[in-house]
Amino acid sequence: MKYSIITILCFFTSIVCHSQRTWMAASPDKSLEIVLTEKGGRLSYQVFSDKKAVIKTSGLGIQSSTTDFSRNLSFVNAVSKKIDEHYTLKIGKQKVNHAQANETTISFKSKDDMPVQIQLRAYNDGVAFRYRFSRVKSSMEITGEETEFAVPTEGKVWVQNYDLPTKYTPGYEGVYQNGIPIGTNAKDAGGWAFPALFQTGQHWLLLTESNLSKDFYGSRLDSNCANGVYKITKPLAGEGNGTGTLTAVAIKPFSTPWRVIMVGKKLATIIESNLVYHLAAPNTLGDVSWVKPGRSSWSWWGDHDSSKDFMKLKKFVDLAKEMGWEYSLVDANWDIMEGGTIEQLVAYAKTKNIRLILWYNSGGPHNTVSERPRDIMNDAAKRKEELKKLKKWGIAGIKVDFFQSDKQNIIQLYHDIITDAAKEKIMVNFHGCTLPRGWSRTYPNLVSTEAVRGAENYGWGKEFAIKAPELNVIYSFTRNVVGPMDYTPVTFSDYECCKHTTTNAHELALSVVFESGILHFADRAEPYQSLDARIKNFMRIVPTTWDETKFIQGEPGKEMVLARRNGSSWYVAGINGEDLQKNISLQLRFPKGSSYKASLFTDGRHSREIKINEMAWKKGNPVDITLLPNGGFVLVLQPVNNTK
Repeated sequence: MKYSIITILCFFTSIVCHSQRTWMAASPDKSLEIVLTEKGGRLSYQVFSDKKAVIKTSGLGIQSSTTDFSRNLSFVNAVSKKIDEHYTLKIGKQKVNHAQANETTISFKSKDDMPVQIQLRAYNDGVAFRYRFSRVKSSMEITGEETEFAVPTEGKVWVQNYDLPTKYTPGYEGVYQNGIPIGTNAKDAGGWAFPALFQTGQHWLLLTESNLSKDFYGSRLDSNCANGVYKITKPLAGEGNGTGTLTAVAIKPFSTPWRVIMVGKKLATIIESNLVYHLAAPNTLGDVSWVKPGRSSWSWWGDHDSSKDFMKLKKFVDLAKEMGWEYSLVDANWDIMEGGTIEQLVAYAKTKNIRLILWYNSGGPHNTVSERPRDIMNDAAKRKEELKKLKKWGIAGIKVDFFQSDKQNIIQLYHDIITDAAKEKIMVNFHGCTLPRGWSRTYPNLVSTEAVRGAENYGWGKEFAIKAPELNVIYSFTRNVVGPMDYTPVTFSDYECCKHTTTNAHELALSVVFESGILHFADRAEPYQSLDARIKNFMRIVPTTWDETKFIQGEPGKEMVLARRNGSSWYVAGINGEDLQKNISLQLRFPKGSSYKASLFTDGRHSREIKINEMAWKKGNPVDITLLPNGGFVLVLQPVNNTK
């Protein structure tokens, strides 16, 4: 196919070109193009960046129980429009967003005259497509999909295995592979999980999905990706303790999730992108002024039985008060608390002006985990009654855990929990859960999700502790790009089995490098209380929401340096993922003001020491920093004389 000829003849049209029809959507800046081709009743697509194919010819198609939408399709019409949306987020890397794109919707009909549409969108930082079904008689059951991503094989991929079903999996907690060859098959039938980051030729790509509704299941990538062809596939049969079906059923017109391909010649395009949110449905909740992101203490990390002990929980309420945090999280088994009751703890927290977040098991028959309270959140009547009670108590949020499935029945449960919680003005944090898919735009009370192998693994994972520096860097280029990540960071103390290989400065930097609407400081009380007053003050003021995020420098698995703005203050943080010392010189040109008060927290003489340097800083002056092996830093820039 001579692409330049097809572009001229077939742009936004259905002109026949060498027995095939071609349509296209181009980004507003014309740098990206997604091209759909119909030939012989079958569909395929390509993605071009400055005329170079970054996704080669890739198959499309979807099947229902009654109709095959992958073959014998006939063109009906094509309609194009511009997307120009302004919206704000309660959480995330950028508060105010302006989404601009071009969209082309191409309608086809199957051999038995059933309609299907393919919607193409092109933004300046990526493209997306989805299938839409505008006519559903009574219901439609989706049984299979033939969507592919044919990635040029010259390069590397950073991707994690999708776990096989167990008592606690899948939960998007596989170990990320650090730059393996594109086209490497997965180790087992679990395949690969979203998101997947590719470096191919001169381009970076990130694959994921967005706007997963109650009408579909969460998708993953098939195990076999020979020659760089990554195929969409369904959840595994054993997920959710075997409950739920492997198909998706809709009873009204519906769309599949958007298949998202972020594209950039620089990593900054990927890291700074909010494409997942651009493609998500707008806020459905109306006024969400009651959603208050913030910081929280958490007792469970250092003492798994603490949530059953009233006096221990009081200690963490006191810690939140001392540290200036808004919340304290009460984890599993609080309903069998000894030494006091949850009502007494709520009353005590109110005297300290601290609001509580309460843990719940999501099961139900879809998991066998015994931690409690359980058998509430899966039952619509019980769930609604429980949430009404929590509202009366003044509970700020719930943490709901152990979903272990991406089947449609569990996707529906996520939506139901979020929407029922919103009716009672309660925030939500999911654990043991699926990947963020833009839901925090649709439901702004969803302030965080886990879906990562996080700091809790220090309690049992020696391999995790060894790989943590590298994984932390990879997460900042992959998992945390697509939505909030409740890693539960900033742990300074050690478990006997699994000691930190990160430095304390690295741990401190995670509070800025990682983004989550609720920042759960996970360590025991004593390590925080013994900190230098200047470090404690940083932990009091570090924001959890950001007006702007900029990628400064780095490479997956090696290092990450990010800058985030909250109001007129900038927080610049870096982490070293390698076991070698590094010297970096920051050239910061982004602040609008010229004079700043700077507080620099860096590695000291050894891994447990944080060195503090407070100074005046002017725009244009370099900041020289030495990172210890697996080290880190935070630079806080606060304007002087009200400069911005």
